[in-house]
Amino acid sequence: MAERELGVVREELRWQPEECGVENVAHPKGPGNALVLEIETDHVTEVFTGFGERGRPAEEVAQEAIEAARGWLEADVPVDEHLADQLLMPMTLAGGGSFRTTRPSLHSTTNAAVIQRFLPVPIRFEQESDLVWRVTVGER
Repeated sequence: MAERELGVVREELRWQPEECGVENVAHPKGPGNALVLEIETDHVTEVFTGFGERGRPAEEVAQEAIEAARGWLEADVPVDEHLADQLLMPMTLAGGGSFRTTRPSLHSTTNAAVIQRFLPVPIRFEQESDLVWRVTVGER
């Protein structure tokens, strides 16, 4: 399973065999596997995942992670959609700020709405281009 997933990663992302590896967990807690793609840039390291489960093809697991990674790489932003929702509360408590990200997920917009129910802080999601969004917390 892992070798098939890594085969797709190597083909689609042009990663070299030495950039890929399989780690076996001695006492796994679940029935599936996880494909983890770690992309390190000058300023940030992002992690993208695909989760296997019984009956799900390895190629589909790999494609899910690859598509998420490609979307982030193409947007050329520092924050991916999953980190975006996690930054909202710390930024609110710190007094505000902004960052660039990919299209906000439903989780991000819901998180913003919940925060705003408890705290009087504006949180805005503004589209800057086809792939890039700016999230602003506070009055900035």
